[in-house]
Parts: sequence; C-alpha cells; structure tokens
Amino acid sequence: MCEKNPDCFNSKTLVLDTNFLDQVNRTIRAELGSKTLGKPFEEQRPIFITRAQKIVENMGRCGGGQVFTSDKVYDDEIDISKLNSALRTADPDFFDNLCMDLWFIHTLSDIYQNGISIEEMTEREVEVFQGILSEDVGYADASLVLLALKLSQDQEVVVITDDLELQKAIKDLIKRDRISFEDRSLTTRNIHCIGSLLFLRSLHLCCELSNDRWRSAIWSFAEHQINRYDNGEISLGTYQEHRQYADQCIAQMLADCEAKKQREERNEDYKLFGVTDE
Repeated sequence: MCEKNPDCFNSKTLVLDTNFLDQVNRTIRAELGSKTLGKPFEEQRPIFITRAQKIVENMGRCGGGQVFTSDKVYDDEIDISKLNSALRTADPDFFDNLCMDLWFIHTLSDIYQNGISIEEMTEREVEVFQGILSEDVGYADASLVLLALKLSQDQEVVVITDDLELQKAIKDLIKRDRISFEDRSLTTRNIHCIGSLLFLRSLHLCCELSNDRWRSAIWSFAEHQINRYDNGEISLGTYQEHRQYADQCIAQMLADCEAKKQREERNEDYKLFGVTDE
C-alpha cells in the first residue's frame, strides 16, 4: 500500500496495458531531450535503463508489488526481444534503436519481468469472455480485462490504459455489477480504469517522480496524440478526448510541481532533525 497516500490509485492492484509502458518510454525520451541530443545510442542506453527502472520500482512499491499483465499482452506487444514488439514499432527512431543491443534488451526485459507478474490466460476463456464485453476490443485487450476481473473478486484492481475503447468496455462492465462467467457469478464493482497520465501524476504526488519527468510525461503525451491525428491514426473525436484529458493535467501541472518543490524544500530543513515527510 502507498504509505504516503492510502487513497491513491497506486495502493490498489494494477493491471498494465502496453500503452502505459509506451508512455513511460516517451516520457523518458522527452526528459532526456537536448541532454543527449547527438550522443550515440551506446551512451543513451544506460541512462534510459536507470530511468525506466526507477519508474517501475516506484510503481511496484506504491502498488504493494501487485502489478500484473496478461501473457498475451506481454508476448505479443511488450516483449522487446521481438522485432515486431509494439513498444519497438511505436518508436522506430529512438526506442527501437536502443533495442539494437542485447545488453539493453536483457536488462530492460529483466526490469519488466521482475516488476510485473505475467499471468497466463487460456485461449478458450478469453474468447468466451470477448463475447461478454460491450466493445470489440480484440483478444489481447480482452485478456487484460478478464485478468482484472479475476483479480478483483477479493480486492480493488486498476487497469491502466489509454485505449478509449478498452476504457469504455471496462466502464460498461462495471455498470453490470455482476456477470456470469464459467458457471460463476462474478462481481465487477471492484474494477477501475485510468489513463497513463493520471497514474504517473499519482506517482509524482506520492513518490520520487521528479517535476521534470512529470512535465515530460504531459508534453510527450499531448505531442503523441497530435502526431497520431496528423497521421490519420485516430479520429478527430478521439484526438479531442485525449487532448482534453492532457489539458486537464496541464492545468494541474504548475500546482503539482510547486507543491512537490515545497515539500522537497521542507525535507531539506527537516533532515537536520532526521525527519522527512517522504
């Protein structure tokens, strides 16, 4: 449980979609920015690894170590040892180039696998569950929702995803209160879903996500949605929903960063007495 804020999303069991890790990658790339501009990838790889490990560790610590994804999502989308990994194809100019190195692949894969439990879902049960959902979200996304449903029978579970269709499918499932699946009556009231920025904001408020990293997360998310719309990958309506979401975070950013700065300054003073609020 998050010791600094027991009510935050991080204190609940987490189920990760691939696009959360994609947003982490964009955040780190934006944070590095001009600091590594022109530097060879050999020099950028260890810097990226350090930042990725910090975020995954904070995520795990605030989530009480209860962080999951499905085997289908990991194998088909996250696994960076594969050239067609969704994480690699999403950023061919930067992240894919970082992955052209066995040390980087092995090290980052270890960070993922040590920080995220990969749960096996059978093909039959996922296909049956797809027929229950209100949206045609695809096999991999359906496996995530089913995983969240199973985990949520005795605890609260948060699915972190920026996929609007998947979010809608989860919200529609929650409204049903209970469903019958494989001769069992399952509650849906313990499932929640949030976007990657809201989760990163929670990390920023509760843990050691720096102000620079939080700003980088917001601006890189907004830029990514603009690029997707300009390239015809999403509709105007989808873009507007994502942009409204980003604008809400931008509106909160100054206050968030100022509050964190003041807390850090207080901690510097408190250290003289061996006390902090971290």
